[in-house]
Amino acid sequence: MIYANPLLEVITQLAGQDGLKIADYAKAVREARKQQAERFTAGVDIQQLLQDHAEFIDTLLQQLWKRQGISGNDKATLVAVGGYGRRELHPASDIDLMILLTDTPDEDCQERVASFLTLLWDVGLDVGHSVRTLEECLEAARDDLTVITNLIEARYVDGNETLFRELREAIKPERMWSSCEFFTAKLEEQRKRHLKFGDTSHRVEPNLKEGRGGLRDIQTISWVTLREYGTFSLQELYENRLLEYDEYEILRDGRQFLWRIRFALHELAKRKEDRLLFDYQRSLAHAFGYTDDTDNAAVEAFMQRYYRVITELERLSDMLMGIFRKRILTLHPPPPEMLGEWYQKRGNLISINSPDVFVLYPTALLEIFLLLQKTPGVSGLTPDTIRMIRHNLHRIDSSFRQQSRHRQLFIQILRQPSGITFVMRLMNRYGILAAYIPAFANIVGRMQYDLFHMYTVDEHTLFVLRNLRRYSTAIGAQELPFCAEVFKTLRDPELLYLAGLFHDIAKGRKGDHSELGANDAFSFCREHGLNLHDASLVSWLVRNHLLMSMTAQRKDISDPHVIHEFAEHVVTQSRLDCLFLLTVADIRGTNPKLWNSWKQTLLHELYHSTRKLLRNRTPLSRESTLLVEEKRRAALEQLLQEGFSEVECRSLWEKFGGDYHLQHSVESVLWHTRHILTESSHKPTLIHVRRTVSGSSNVLFVYTRDRDDLFTRVVSSLEQLNLNVVQARIVSTTDGFDLYTLHILGPDNQLIISASDQQHIIDTLIDNLVREKPQRLTHRKPRILRNFVVPTRIAFSQQPDKGLTLMEINAGDMPGLLSRLGEAMDGLGIRVHNARINTLGEQAQDIFYITTRDGDRITDEAQQANIREVLEKALQID
Repeated sequence: MIYANPLLEVITQLAGQDGLKIADYAKAVREARKQQAERFTAGVDIQQLLQDHAEFIDTLLQQLWKRQGISGNDKATLVAVGGYGRRELHPASDIDLMILLTDTPDEDCQERVASFLTLLWDVGLDVGHSVRTLEECLEAARDDLTVITNLIEARYVDGNETLFRELREAIKPERMWSSCEFFTAKLEEQRKRHLKFGDTSHRVEPNLKEGRGGLRDIQTISWVTLREYGTFSLQELYENRLLEYDEYEILRDGRQFLWRIRFALHELAKRKEDRLLFDYQRSLAHAFGYTDDTDNAAVEAFMQRYYRVITELERLSDMLMGIFRKRILTLHPPPPEMLGEWYQKRGNLISINSPDVFVLYPTALLEIFLLLQKTPGVSGLTPDTIRMIRHNLHRIDSSFRQQSRHRQLFIQILRQPSGITFVMRLMNRYGILAAYIPAFANIVGRMQYDLFHMYTVDEHTLFVLRNLRRYSTAIGAQELPFCAEVFKTLRDPELLYLAGLFHDIAKGRKGDHSELGANDAFSFCREHGLNLHDASLVSWLVRNHLLMSMTAQRKDISDPHVIHEFAEHVVTQSRLDCLFLLTVADIRGTNPKLWNSWKQTLLHELYHSTRKLLRNRTPLSRESTLLVEEKRRAALEQLLQEGFSEVECRSLWEKFGGDYHLQHSVESVLWHTRHILTESSHKPTLIHVRRTVSGSSNVLFVYTRDRDDLFTRVVSSLEQLNLNVVQARIVSTTDGFDLYTLHILGPDNQLIISASDQQHIIDTLIDNLVREKPQRLTHRKPRILRNFVVPTRIAFSQQPDKGLTLMEINAGDMPGLLSRLGEAMDGLGIRVHNARINTLGEQAQDIFYITTRDGDRITDEAQQANIREVLEKALQID
């Protein structure tokens, strides 16, 4: 039975009518799009849908070409290029056209062409076009890879067909862009594209067209095939024995899966869109049959399917490009160099000696990666070897994993002086890691639907491993010199690598992933010959891999009680060293935007304070007294040299209370004291900005008369300036003043360096402090935050020794969050004494140390419930 494109009926109905208007064609375009959407929902084959759409546009353009009186003109040819030329036309794709002319157009031809293009826009088509003579076209093609790529996939639509054939003849590989030149240029183009899009397809908002393993990689394969074999069909790869049939099926089915996602994306966005933005992921998941929205299960399951398809396509793409490289570029390959009984070196690649090596000697499935690390001058495996690894993955079974030789090989890989990250990435890409560590298979392609984790769990794990390994390199020593020094003290770095490999391995399982992962790590280490002490260290690191980050960012690490509590968990210097290095690597591998100099300073401060405590083992009360007196003596030594008296300094400090020196560095004490003793007698409000000595942040101090809404006015001023508050320390003096010391960062967590910018901060604060009413700010929630519903949770705990109530707020991040909280707390009669501000992706995790205005702790449960209700209401945003 001959297939009939149902969309053609829409356009053929117009052909027999007289007096057609633009609106009639526009209506036909809308009707065709509507039918396409309905057929997609009904499950019509995606390739058929794309081809039908292209055929519909062909027919429409032919009618409009004729309407403008160009069809009978032998000087012009209408040519389809790009996705339209390939008949891969998605709902909102541009209609890419080239109007090919025999020679420079006269005025009449120019008017007809311009009128034709205007008509296309008027009927509702998004058109990309070029108008060139044949000579201009060929000249551009000789120098431009994009132009020649468009031309080799160009398709005749209407006009002078002879002219089109002349074009096809003139761009043959023997006349320009030989297969070798074209392939070499496409390789470089692909390399640059992968770098531009992060060299990973596993970002949480991936680009399904431009990322690794995406549609552009498949198109590159097709272009190279067309240039080398003269056909655009992927099946040609199988028929020419470049692919085995199951590999061809994976490539074909993967492309169709990506096509279906792209089609659905265009329908959802109502425009051309290739990014799987958070805005669309849930709707896409539902459209593909994933409907369980409990804990974002639908989105995460759909995206894991996407990532796994992409990973397969990435493997095939790498293998095919390797095969093309061998066939197209290597005319005279160097003779193979034998590497033992089972392997050989071919150029800069390692190969197995024969296709049955993995059958006869399954150990080679691991050993070949150790060989990659040990052999100088190699960059990977030959395509045939990659294919045979894939065919023999099933040999890595329970029996394989239990063999001591294989366990020794895996540990040997982690003990090598170089190449650990490189081979681990290859082992993940080719499926070895998931086969050898079954728990790892669960995290391959697993995403977490939040803004905190930028990569899938397996990709994040490999980034963490890379960061750990980097400490031992010259680049790492330059980036993080202190981490590099600590790393040098490690007895067995492979223990740290194992902790990095297992720290998130239980993500996606029910239960505490840290606890489950610790159990997995301990079992793995013992099975692989590690002694009880080393296995326990790896397990402890996995169990506590979040401890240092949470302590540094969410607790007051100037408080000796916090340091003691942390030190009691850590116990030993070796644990502290490993946990510190793992924490830094984990944060840097989670999201590049998370790591900044402020977090670095917090972790360094916690590390040094804990190391000192572990060495001295001083009792807590004695340590606090010694620390306060030590800071006072250090500050006085400097201030006395500057002409201040000890009496006036100590008198001022007495007004600040006992915790002032514990909470502030000597640097800050000097800064406060100088300005307050020098300026407060003639200035009602003191405001100053500086950079910390470490350069981790800017520090702002505000010294002014106490007032009920002071916190709100200060934080709203900073939000008005788009500044981020990362820490706020507030001291109320005995004579009615408040001293605010706030660590701040500029947009994108950058330092505020210029004097004019710092002065602008001061001027804005002064203006808002003298206003009769604080300036109200209106905020719109950013697009990306609108996709996440984070329930507000507010918890209270008491610190009787400090006379404070600790209020912890976990809520969705939003513009103006601190000023909203401040206004609400003003209305509730709450005084803020200290604050720790922390944002993780879409979540704000802020801690406030509070009392009533009379200085009483808030212990009554009914009062706490009222506070909780008011604050939750304040954080509701449109």
